[in-house]
Amino acid sequence: MTQFLIGMAAVSIFISTSAFAAVPQYKLNMRVGLKGSAPISINTVTKSGKKAYISEFSDDGQNETIVEVMARKSQQNSKAGLYMDVTVTKRVRGKQKVSERTQLFAPENQETEYGVGAKGKTAGNLSLAVVAHQL
Repeated sequence: MTQFLIGMAAVSIFISTSAFAAVPQYKLNMRVGLKGSAPISINTVTKSGKKAYISEFSDDGQNETIVEVMARKSQQNSKAGLYMDVTVTKRVRGKQKVSERTQLFAPENQETEYGVGAKGKTAGNLSLAVVAHQL
C-alpha cells in the first residue's frame, strides 16, 4: 500500500511539473516590406524560444523573401507579449540581395509597427507590423 501511495505521488508530481514545462505557442500575423516594396502578409505559429522560417516567392518565381523569427515570451511595462529577433533576407535568382535585422517587443493582441532605414532612421529599408496571439 505504501509503494502504491508513493507511486501515485510521483505520478501527480510528474503531471503537475509537465504542465508548467509546456512551451507557450503564439500565432504571429506579420506584414513585412523591404526597400519600399508592397508589404507581404505572413501568418505563422511559433513556440517561445524556437526559430520560425517563413518564405514567399514572387509571382514570376525569381525573387524570394525569407523571414526568420526567433521569439520568446517576455514582459515589458506590465504587458505580456513576445520579444522577437527578426531577420529578413531577399534572394534574387538564388543570390542574397538584402538582409535586414531588428529586435522588437510585440504585446499580445496588439499591433506593433517598426520601420528602419539604411542609416538607422525610421522607415526606409524595412517595415514590419506584428500582432501576436498566445494559443
